[in-house]
Amino acid sequence: MQKDDWVESTVNTFSSNTTDSIMKSIKNDQITYGNLSVKKSSGYYLASPIKDNLRNEATRLRDVLWTYDNQRLTVSFDNSVKLKNPKEPQTTLNSLIKDKAKVLHGEDYVYSKALSTKSMVIYTQKIGKLPVYSPNGQIRFNLRNGYITGYSQSYLLNVQVLKEKKPVISQKRALIWLYQYNKLVNNSTVKWVHLAYTRLLTVNGSVIYIPTWVLAVESNSSGSVQYRRINAFTGAFMEQNQ
Repeated sequence: MQKDDWVESTVNTFSSNTTDSIMKSIKNDQITYGNLSVKKSSGYYLASPIKDNLRNEATRLRDVLWTYDNQRLTVSFDNSVKLKNPKEPQTTLNSLIKDKAKVLHGEDYVYSKALSTKSMVIYTQKIGKLPVYSPNGQIRFNLRNGYITGYSQSYLLNVQVLKEKKPVISQKRALIWLYQYNKLVNNSTVKWVHLAYTRLLTVNGSVIYIPTWVLAVESNSSGSVQYRRINAFTGAFMEQNQ
């Protein structure tokens, strides 16, 4: 808490000269990025109780095999679903996710191109205007040879606002903080910077979520991608890599 208080107290102390100097250093370290917004917004602390609602509701599913463990539902289809267009899997999944006999609460999730891969298509739950970029609150569809074989799902239930609305730092400021924490590798590309809810901690049987700047950083030499998180309220680096 002391660290967060210190970071928050210094968020607004940057001068334009300081910002320009840091951005120049980022460029000199061969770190590239796209257009970054300086617009500030606001958000909330949220809480979702840890419940086994998916296990209780899974009996409604049809023509699937399912298991449940640690608030996560894993489903295998009796008959795999063929993708209409493997390059745009969402064209098939947008219809499948609305089938209440195959997917629970599908209307609460949206397709995430940024998080999806060739073997897994991710749909994120939305809370207000923000997606959830944590394993909680996502459906992860498994792809194999042009077919959807099944998925795993977690769901945030009865989400509650804990505190009053708080200001959120800008997209550009999040990149600057990450660089100052020495968490941006040289010779890399920042593929995207998204504002989303991620998990902060668990307390009193509920999981707390906060607005978070999530950055996907790709090494230009190895091609590996790291996901970094910045607390959008305070600018603090969040160690846990989800």
